[in-house]
Amino acid sequence: MAGGKISPRQKMINMMYLVLLALLAMNISKEVLDAFDVLSAELSYSANNANESNKAFVDGMMEEIRGEIANEGKKANEGLLLDTLPRIRNNTKAIIDTIDKHIEAMYVLGLQDSVTGEITKKDELDKNFKYWMGPDGDRQLENKLETAEGNFGPRGSGKGYMLRNLIDNYSREIVGLYNHNARGENSAKLNIEDYLLLDHPHKNADGEFDPNSKYNQTWEMHNFKGPVVANIAFLQALKSKVYSREKELLNLLNERLGVATFKVDKVVPIDAPMSTIVPAGLPFQTRLYVAMSSSQITPQFSSGSGKIERMEGGNSATLTISANGSNIPSGKSEGKQRYSASIQVPKATGGFEVLPVQGEFTVRKPEVVITSASVQNLYRNCGNAINIDVPALGDYYNPKIGISGGGDVTQSQESKKKFLVVPTGRQAILNVASLTNGQTVKIDDVKYNVIEPPKPSIQMVVNGRLYNGTSPIPATSRIQVYVKADPEFRAALPRDARYSVDQIEVLAGLSLGPPTRVEAARGSSNMEEGVPVSLGTRVRQASRGTKVYVRIDKVYRINYKGQKIEDQRISELERTLSFVTQ
Repeated sequence: MAGGKISPRQKMINMMYLVLLALLAMNISKEVLDAFDVLSAELSYSANNANESNKAFVDGMMEEIRGEIANEGKKANEGLLLDTLPRIRNNTKAIIDTIDKHIEAMYVLGLQDSVTGEITKKDELDKNFKYWMGPDGDRQLENKLETAEGNFGPRGSGKGYMLRNLIDNYSREIVGLYNHNARGENSAKLNIEDYLLLDHPHKNADGEFDPNSKYNQTWEMHNFKGPVVANIAFLQALKSKVYSREKELLNLLNERLGVATFKVDKVVPIDAPMSTIVPAGLPFQTRLYVAMSSSQITPQFSSGSGKIERMEGGNSATLTISANGSNIPSGKSEGKQRYSASIQVPKATGGFEVLPVQGEFTVRKPEVVITSASVQNLYRNCGNAINIDVPALGDYYNPKIGISGGGDVTQSQESKKKFLVVPTGRQAILNVASLTNGQTVKIDDVKYNVIEPPKPSIQMVVNGRLYNGTSPIPATSRIQVYVKADPEFRAALPRDARYSVDQIEVLAGLSLGPPTRVEAARGSSNMEEGVPVSLGTRVRQASRGTKVYVRIDKVYRINYKGQKIEDQRISELERTLSFVTQ
């Protein structure tokens, strides 16, 4: 039966509901409760789509019957369907309205926030249980509750008991309407018990519920013993089951009562997103189809918002759109992205009818995870190695990183997540984007302060010991000069924490005039290892108390490219070391 088939999307949603129930039985965690919220929204969307589809189906049948009467004088279906079809729809509406009232009651029990609409007490159990099973729910479990209306037993005496009876009556009524109109050899009447919408509990030989059977829970207990948020999801799923049973009966009426094959002259476009919340950078998909189809109709699908892929059979298509992070307002975590498409359908009278489709979905900002040796700051004119990842995108992540504020960004050949960032300004803004389906989709901007590398320290070692700067030293001493990088800077960026000098001079005050140059030494391209400095013969032969100066000409930092960058922050005083001979 066509109406009994379940779409892959609905099968997926049903499976999600079962998985969440299993997780819920193990642990009522916040994540599981939140997942029921998302599932409820998906189930509600599916139920609304099913309602629209059934309505369009009935409207088409009614219009065709009226056309037969007006144009061909055929009245065979006038008394059968013109009255029956609205009654089926009205019965369905009544049961759906009842379910919706129970959903509203669940929101009240869950303390819905009047501003955000969010359920604040998703794990509510006690009030929820008594609502569905009655005020003496615990005694009902033991099958001991006696009331004026009899022994309800484990079915309870609450709203669950009443809802079950209403749905059973609904099933009997709509099947009864079909049987009332079933005529002819090809229109055998249906067994009402086979078409009950809900499963019945196992009963023993006396016709009573058997607690020892493998079906050891009634429908009421099985479906309404969980928290309020799970019951909302179940009720939304129940609405889809009602619409599915209605469509099944409508299909049977269409097939078995001799209704003529429809010449489709009115169709309804349907837009069924796979999900309404999509992380920026991932593709959003929605299925486009018409509510009524015919082998003589081949719709044409088009969209300027994304990529259209026609599904098997040709009557539906999938629209894929990249969720663009630029739709998220500044300072917010999510925003709306709109899309549009059109379905072109041939008309029975010739020409085409264009059916517009418009919708929107929520783009949620995925978390950008950045790791580096210095997360808070970047060093100016240095090769800052960082990892930029967006875990929510998974295999769809194909990063394209830009920089604002001056500088360069280079992606590593080893990993698509590794980058070398060389900022030149006071602030660096990393523009994180991902190339998805041929489109560069912006994800987020990550701001960094840019700081100068710490100044190195200039040290002098005399006879193997670090000079304290005050004590006299022998004129025959062994002297070495070092330029040491800041330890933290060297640990973070070792390739940028190297220093060199061109020349080191030795000056001495040998007379009453200014100090004169008495010796010189070539510098080194690796001042971490030190440069030996000879005081020369003139200092060694000078009298005790001679003032000696060891002066470094210029200090250069060697960056990761091997380029020399003069550190002009080091003053003349810092570059000159002095002592007195003894």
